[in-house]
Amino acid sequence: MADSFLFKNRIRAQQLYNDAFVYLSEKYQQSSDLFTPASPFGQILSVVSNISELIFYYIEAAITELNISRARNAQSIFGLSRLTGHNPSRGVSAFGSIQLNIAPGAASQISGNTLRIPNYCALNCETNGLTYFLDLGSDEFIAIDKTSLTPQQVTIVQGLVQTQDFTGTGFPLQSFSINTLDPSDDQRIKVTVNGVDYPVEDSLYDLGNNEPGCLVKTGINGGLDVYFGTGNFGAIPSQGSKITIQYVQTAGLSGNLDTANNIAFTFTTEGVDELGNEINLNEVLSIKLVSKPIFGANNEDPEFTRLIAPYASKSFVLANPSNYIYFLKKYAYFSHIDAYNTKNDDYIDDDNVVYLFLLPDVNRKITTDIDYFNIPADEFVLTEEEKQRVLNLLNESGQQLVTSEVEIINPVIKKYVINIVLKYIEGFDKGVLMTEIRSSLSTYFLNIKRKTSVPRSDLISIIENIEGIDSVNVFFVSQENEEAIRNGYYFVPVKQRDPITNQEITIDRKQVTIEPGQDPLIGLDDFGDIKIEQNDLVLIRGGWSDRNNNYYEEIPSENTVGSLNIIFKSFVTKNLYNDLEQNKFNQLKKIQQNKTYSPVIKNSSGTVS
Repeated sequence: MADSFLFKNRIRAQQLYNDAFVYLSEKYQQSSDLFTPASPFGQILSVVSNISELIFYYIEAAITELNISRARNAQSIFGLSRLTGHNPSRGVSAFGSIQLNIAPGAASQISGNTLRIPNYCALNCETNGLTYFLDLGSDEFIAIDKTSLTPQQVTIVQGLVQTQDFTGTGFPLQSFSINTLDPSDDQRIKVTVNGVDYPVEDSLYDLGNNEPGCLVKTGINGGLDVYFGTGNFGAIPSQGSKITIQYVQTAGLSGNLDTANNIAFTFTTEGVDELGNEINLNEVLSIKLVSKPIFGANNEDPEFTRLIAPYASKSFVLANPSNYIYFLKKYAYFSHIDAYNTKNDDYIDDDNVVYLFLLPDVNRKITTDIDYFNIPADEFVLTEEEKQRVLNLLNESGQQLVTSEVEIINPVIKKYVINIVLKYIEGFDKGVLMTEIRSSLSTYFLNIKRKTSVPRSDLISIIENIEGIDSVNVFFVSQENEEAIRNGYYFVPVKQRDPITNQEITIDRKQVTIEPGQDPLIGLDDFGDIKIEQNDLVLIRGGWSDRNNNYYEEIPSENTVGSLNIIFKSFVTKNLYNDLEQNKFNQLKKIQQNKTYSPVIKNSSGTVS
């Protein structure tokens, strides 16, 4: 047996090479003149060492990919999430609705009494150049009476309808994979076996004995996998049977048209009259947009999968607030989603109600001339139409409990002003610094949605990282607080428990008088940070006056007092000493912030390595 010359505390590749080199030199009494890296055996040792290094790297990488929190490859993250019961989203098609009418004077071009428009009839959107189609549900076509003045309202969906055919093997648990270069819609999937519909279920145990049905899951490579039953749970497609899988190839987020104007569609599919003649639908139909296509989403980002996978509902139902957050997250339409119930109070009549606090993602509406500070305030809340469409999504999902109810909360808008006092470094342009500060804070408020507070320290940290800023302080001014001080009083609710319903209700409002010089800090805590209550929507907006009757303009501008005010208090002289000290400080920050980060490796479609 060879002597042991490798040690557990020296397992780096170079250490192993050196130990092996020393061992072989001593074992065979070879001088350094004869046994060198250039000698034949030395070259063999170098090759073996490099191969061993690659093996160790592979083992380390393989072990890393077994942990969803540390995995770098998207396929590993998706595969591990499938083990938790999470089915990564392949994408969601934007959808809306239109009305169709026979155009004036076009009835003479239609033979017979009706015009037939087929299901999946394609339309081109002239606004974004994408393809949409009519979704008529289970109907093969709609028939429009050419003399009727009543419009037909239909659903339009963004995407291209695709089909692939497979052949059944006759074995239990047959599975088929479809690889798609582009995202495919999670929900609009139709599976038939010899022309018989096989409904898509969430679990194998949802399938009855020899009952037609199948499962559709996201493939780890970004496509989709279709699974059939075992006989006891779901029917087994017979050998030689024709299996057709229809899916929708979607553009995801690009299909949303909620921010577009002058939207126009043209048909790219023909219709037919009663005699079977093909009709150019653009010549005989007028199209009116009823609701803009929204709720489109791209395929799931692996970093999001890491976070959301532990919240997957193992029962595939919307049973608690976490399940609702999990369900709505995949639509990528909201910047903030919160769901809660009131089971902790003594009133049981609303324990089956799940309250949703939803804020739309206004980042989709940001352009070069629009940022957080000047986008209209009503863009931060859902419209009534959007609320109804959310409720329709939940109802149509089939996952809601029969006994549960959903209520979408209207946010309570609280307005604040930001005052920034800073020292800057000599030589930097104030106008440029103001632009960079506004841009950085706009990015912060558009992307960070804290639930309990907005700390001053967050903003101070952001501004201090801007080149040219020496030191800074930030102060929030609360509209509610300033109005209370100006009026000399404010109101607090008086609550008591209803003896009949046992519900805590507001019975009155108590006026609280503010003494001269007193600051109640309404909306602020002792640190001067913004306090956020459960249903508050904090906005940095003016349009109101403070305790001294100073009016804050709604939108900040350079020459007026507005919602964002930057005061240059003084400057610091730029010299060699100050530059050296600043450089030391920057190096210290880098050391403290230097943390290992493993990026997710994606391919060109953004899904896999």
